[in-house]
Amino acid sequence: MRINFGNQSADSPAGMLSPRMSGFDELTKKASSSKQSLVQEKFQDFVGSTFYREMLKALRSGQKHSKYFYGGQAEEIFRGQMDQQISEELGHTHSGHLAAPLFEAYSRRPPHQPSVFAPRSEAAHALDAVV
Repeated sequence: MRINFGNQSADSPAGMLSPRMSGFDELTKKASSSKQSLVQEKFQDFVGSTFYREMLKALRSGQKHSKYFYGGQAEEIFRGQMDQQISEELGHTHSGHLAAPLFEAYSRRPPHQPSVFAPRSEAAHALDAVV
């Protein structure tokens, strides 16, 4: 039995690859969209947790330590870890509105354009001269 795909038959190697390639194209599109959503999710987690961590840090800096209820260094360590957990949870669940415009701006940037925070070549040469 022969199946014709345009001008190629199913018995020829090119004819056998035609249906497989269309499936491959679909898988590639699905993989790129899933990769894009994974990147967007990680971006949202990072932006949100950074924002909430800094907000909690500013909140804690305004509080004075109690004379009788201050646990010293152990309390500082526990409070830091607790703030990290809170900021990560808030960043994961409540930062979509905050991270969406930033991610759009990030995704519109051409891939060959260096980041704003990337070291400049002049700075690298100046540091090489110092060392």
